Amino acid sequence: MEAGARVWCTDTDGDEAWLFAEVVKKEDAIIHLFQVDKPGNKFSRDISTEAAAIGEIKYKGVELANAKLSDEEKEQGLDDDLITLPHLHEPALLHAVSERFFDGKIYTWTGPILIAVNPFQRLPLYTSEILESYRREGLLRSQGLGDGDSSLGPHVYAIADRAYRQMMGEQRKSQAVLISGESGAGRRNP
Repeated sequence: MEAGARVWCTDTDGDEAWLFAEVVKKEDAIIHLFQVDKPGNKFSRDISTEAAAIGEIKYKGVELANAKLSDEEKEQGLDDDLITLPHLHEPALLHAVSERFFDGKIYTWTGPILIAVNPFQRLPLYTSEILESYRREGLLRSQGLGDGDSSLGPHVYAIADRAYRQMMGEQRKSQAVLISGESGAGRRNP
């Protein structure tokens, strides 16, 4: 981690889980940082003793941040699947899901798994037109006519269509859909 690198650091003094920071200076066993959205908040982190024992340079509670995607890259759906992130760790995943949520996208793929964030409001995500578009895309994909990459974003309808088509296809694969969440999170109703 060189000066100017963007990182996530655990918040040891406040209420946040992670702070978005920038490396100011790197010394032998310590890095100096400042919080990006509060430049006056300067702090440092020591090298991790576990990492130092195996000859790895890793600082306590510090993870590299992913580069910010442009609006064009987001429109292309490059933020649809968390698996495409260069750095996969807790703050990167939380930040990516949060960014999508604030862009009005409550669904995110992580490989074949769909993550949904409850918006605590009704959204126009479950119309007949949207259902039909996912059904049509699933039909084309099942006939080998789809391009493999979904032009539609992550959605619960994509999960339902894939499970149905695999269950009713030639091989009749059994399906299970696990829906998990806190009480009152909206698991029963779209």
